[in-house]
Amino acid sequence: MIANLASPSVCVIDDEEDEYKEILKALNEMHVSTVHLLGTVDSLPAQPFKRVRLVFLDLHLSATIGKDAAAYTANAFTRIVSPETAPVIVVIWSKYANEKVAVEGVPPDDQETEAQLFIRTLLEHEPRYNGRLIFVEMNKPKPEDRPDENWSELLKAEVNNTLQGQEAVNLLWSWESLVEDACAQVSQGLTAVAEVAIQGSTRDLKDGLKATMQRLAKAQSEGDFTAAAAPRYLLAVLSELLTDQLDNPAGIANVAAHGNWLVENPPGATGNGFAAHMNGLLLTSPASTDAGLYLPGTVFRVADSQKFQSSFGTSLDTFVSLCSKKQAGPVFEKWQQGAQPVLIELSPVCDAAQNHRINSFLIAGFVVPAAWKGDISSDYKQNTFGTLPTLKLRWSRPNFDAQDVVLMYCNRYKLTVPVNAAYDGIEPWFRLRELPTTLIRNAHAAHSARVGLVQVD
Repeated sequence: MIANLASPSVCVIDDEEDEYKEILKALNEMHVSTVHLLGTVDSLPAQPFKRVRLVFLDLHLSATIGKDAAAYTANAFTRIVSPETAPVIVVIWSKYANEKVAVEGVPPDDQETEAQLFIRTLLEHEPRYNGRLIFVEMNKPKPEDRPDENWSELLKAEVNNTLQGQEAVNLLWSWESLVEDACAQVSQGLTAVAEVAIQGSTRDLKDGLKATMQRLAKAQSEGDFTAAAAPRYLLAVLSELLTDQLDNPAGIANVAAHGNWLVENPPGATGNGFAAHMNGLLLTSPASTDAGLYLPGTVFRVADSQKFQSSFGTSLDTFVSLCSKKQAGPVFEKWQQGAQPVLIELSPVCDAAQNHRINSFLIAGFVVPAAWKGDISSDYKQNTFGTLPTLKLRWSRPNFDAQDVVLMYCNRYKLTVPVNAAYDGIEPWFRLRELPTTLIRNAHAAHSARVGLVQVD
């Protein structure tokens, strides 16, 4: 249970007691919850922290200097800060940060500082940190230059000054604070109703909270109430309650203060791939492997062409010829070899959540590299085809790397299969979020509901 609280937001890595006790005192007086680590092997966490946001780092965590010191500290850093978390501000707090590291044959002006050597060593040791860490420096005076008293007071001012100019990170921290406040409001609301969860009972809060969650999970299930499914139902309810809090957060003023710089025009032109990368984050998520075989929005890769033909009564080559602008020649051959046929699950999410589905409803489409967008059939009459915006696909498959792609779908190719039986020949690839799933679902409904009239002019 206590492990759920184990990942800190702020971490101090320093092995000199007369130094780290002062920065810890300063942070404590600023009411910032902080974890301190010496950087020694026996002080390192079992797994790197994935939610750390701010690190105060001493460069010398051992008796070594130069390259050896940089390598030692870089190794400790990788054991403490996960490369999967970002952005992280790393405050280099060292007495020697700006001192040059003498290297034979290198002119003094070209020699690296201790800080530069550490940064280079760290990024070479773990390239995944590149582009995810923000390095800043905060002066740590040598013992003879430190104030005799109230050093922690000076450190508080230095911390604030060092973090100046980080508007975007500050906004992210403000938003995370809003989410934490919203979670606290949900917990408060559940606690408020816990006392009446068991009528006429004299049981304590612990039992009332359990009864509250049991009733919420059961209400969400509407019949399918098993030990395997119950946690997912409870999470669905808690997510709805959290959304209610986030729609009108109480601490919006902390975010509203960033309005002035948000409305400024970003410098320079938009980088290549920005739109696709953001669309990938906004429109897709990993495919769930434990929440049911056919979760709405799941995109399945077709791995068996014979199964496709037996299901739809037509071959994949015929499907390719329908979806590709060219029906012969190099472009068509390229599609035959590289286009990835998929099935997209479109069942209503409420039916899936309540286990009311008898069949899973899927329509067929293709995932193709974004560079092929101009080769997609332009036959959009009567909503035959549709596409989603170009997006960054983050999950590779054999013979298809993670890349910018276009997902297209064809409303003519539809299939229903029993939801409680495995359908051979497909594998879950990724999942569309609910809004793009609804967009495709609505487009297909419009296509299915179109009316043709016999008339005489």
